[in-house]
Parts: sequence; structure tokens; C-alpha cells
Amino acid sequence: MKLEKGRGFTRIIGVVGVAFLLFMLGLFLGVQSLPPAKQLKNVIDSTGQIKSLAVAAFKSRPDQHLSRRWYPEDGVTIADPARMEPGVTFISGLFGQRLGFRLFGADGQLLYDWPIDFFKIAPEKMEHRYHALIHGALLFPDGDVVANLDGRGMVRFDACGRVKWMNEDRTHHSIFADESGVLWAPTGVVEYDKPTLANVIFRVDRIASFDPETGAKLSEIDLVEAIEKSDRIGLIQDMYRLKDDVVHLNDIEVLSAAIASAFPTFNAGDILVSLRNLKQLWVLDGSTHEIKWISAGPTIGQHDPNFEPDGTISVLDNRPLSSINAPDGYPGVHGGSRILAIDPADGTHRTLYRGDAQNTFYTPYRGKFQRLANGNLLIAETDAGRAFEVTPAGDVVWSYVNGWDAENVGWVLDIGRYPADYGDFAGKSCN
Repeated sequence: MKLEKGRGFTRIIGVVGVAFLLFMLGLFLGVQSLPPAKQLKNVIDSTGQIKSLAVAAFKSRPDQHLSRRWYPEDGVTIADPARMEPGVTFISGLFGQRLGFRLFGADGQLLYDWPIDFFKIAPEKMEHRYHALIHGALLFPDGDVVANLDGRGMVRFDACGRVKWMNEDRTHHSIFADESGVLWAPTGVVEYDKPTLANVIFRVDRIASFDPETGAKLSEIDLVEAIEKSDRIGLIQDMYRLKDDVVHLNDIEVLSAAIASAFPTFNAGDILVSLRNLKQLWVLDGSTHEIKWISAGPTIGQHDPNFEPDGTISVLDNRPLSSINAPDGYPGVHGGSRILAIDPADGTHRTLYRGDAQNTFYTPYRGKFQRLANGNLLIAETDAGRAFEVTPAGDVVWSYVNGWDAENVGWVLDIGRYPADYGDFAGKSCN
């Protein structure tokens, strides 16, 4: 009996030892990207995808677009027109079972709800009924909207929800219209096999510009070429940790001639980009695409940097070191997100806004904002399902909570304050 027990224990030790050796071999092959690592990864990824699709197929709600409710109210809960920046407020997000767009007046009145559902706009490209995301949207004066069907392409549709064009350039995260009207957006990651940069295959996004009337691609900028041309290959040497999405490009803005004089080290046409996975902002030369300026250190997981008329670059510093449902409390370990102003001349930064006990502010993974002409900030606190306008003194003068049910809110994905006449189309018939 003792002999049998001993043999059984030996067999267990042997099996565990073989399993450990196989695990270490797989780890080595994965790190070195040697066969059959890629094939095994594809099997694992496919299995996970099949599981997620199977779960999604039986779901009756769009869980990807929902967050835990932190605010008890619903709709426009604060509207103080006398202290708000004048105009109408455009937002995109989840409204009930529909992924769409709404326009609000200064008094909180819903002016328009576009008759379009991004869950239904391209069914042939969807893997399940909620497989869509709006990530970047702009409003035109006539009620047209251009938006990213995230990771698949850019779409322009009119006030009646009729699609004018849709491309398949895998745009994502943001859309910026330069002073000539040309649209700029990040495009999907491209695979690189460049031993001079890394001994693994890696993927990096690109920058592209588009014709607003047709959606045709006008130009494309290769960020890897920009890195090599600038002799800054050290910027991406940490790629082994995130080789499938090295930089995670999430925003682009082009410096306009109207405010270029406020930036002595830059020129009109230079391109500001946000690279979330690197925790960096870059400015590229608009002509040569060489890197002219880098900011690293003040931000973690940042979004939506903007050239400002005062010569600073504003940015949403998400600081996503804990989830919105983390046990340490709603604001995360850093006390929430914040809006910064960075001076590119000397690299210093200051906080324009951060939440406090009266108004918590934390959106760890997504979000947009706009610095308004009167000094206020208009913020999409996406992961909390809220949008609000706050004064430089920290007073909330407009607030919207996108309630979905008693426990959840729907994401507010994009936000913008537009001149009041951008709402004039709302009274026109679609017949």
C-alpha cells in the first residue's frame, strides 16, 4: 500500500514537472515569437472570441456601453444659461437600446434626436447585435454628422439619418476637422516586421486625412517612419509589453494658422497626437512628419489633447489605475481624472480642473472635453455616463446624466458645444 502511494505521488510530481516545462517552453516561444506561438495564440484568441460572441448573442442589453450608476438623477439636471458658454450641446452615446446622437439647448431641452442607430448601420460588419461603438463625432451646420464606426470606418449622414458615404479605412477614437474642412482620424494598426527596431512583429496605428464630401482618404502618415526619420527609435523600445498595439493613437489635431503665432516652436499645419499606451503627446512637423516635441510624465492614459489660443496644450489626464467599480472608491487611487494645460515652451503643466467632494470626476478609460471661449470646460465623463460644464472656479453650470436603468448609465462618448444656429435645422421636415 505504501509502495502504491509512493508511486502515485511520483507520477503526480512527474506530471506537474512536465506541465511546468511545457509552460516555460510556451512562455519562451511566446516572448521570442517563435513557432508555434502565433498559431497557439490564434487558437486561444479564437476560443475567447467565440465565447464572448456566444455570451453576447444571448444578451438583451448592450453591456459594453454600460457603467455602474454613480449619479441618481437622469437627463439634464443642471442648466444655468447665464453662466454657460452660449450655444447648443451635441453628444453621442447609448440611449436606451440605441447608439446615436442628440442635441440639447442651453435650457436643457432636447432639440433633436437623430433617427439613426449605429447598432444597425452596418449589420454585415457586426459579430453580434451590439457590436458597434461611436468613437469620434462632429456636427455640421446643416445637421449632417460625421462619426467613426470605431475600428471599421467613417460615416457621414444627414439630419434625417440618411447615409451620404461610408468608408472602410478602420478609423477610430476621434475626428478632427482642420481649418480647410479636411477630416483627420487615427486608422487601424498596421503590422511591422522590422528587425532594426525589434525582434518581434509589432503593430502601430497610422494618421490619415479624409475628404469631408466623399470620405476618400487624402493622405496617410506612417508613425514608424516618423520615429525612424526623427532618430527616436528608443521611444518604442518598451513595445514587447504591448506589441499588438504599441502606441494606441487616440487623438489627432492640426495647428491652425489662426493661433499658430501663440506657439513659437511650432508652425501652422503641425500635427498633435496622443499616444495612450506610451503615456506621451507628440507634435509632428506638418511637412516632414518628423517629431518636433514630446511630452511624457504628466499624464496616464490621456485623451483629447488640444492646441489652445493661449499657447498651451490642454489634455484629459484619465489616470486609470483602478476601475470605476474599484473597492477603493469611485475616484480611483489618484483621486480621479483631471484636465491639464501643458506649456510646450518649457514643459510645465497646471491643473485646469479636477473633481472634489462636491463634484467627483473620474473616467479611467475614455472621455472627451472642450475648453470653451468663456473659460469653462465641457467634459464627457464617459465611464460615468455623464457630461457637464464647469467654470474655472469649479462650479457646475450644466450637467447631463445618461441614465439607462436603476443600476446603470449609458456611456456619453462625444461632446461639443456649437453655435446656437447649429440647431436651426431641427425644425425642418425629413419628408
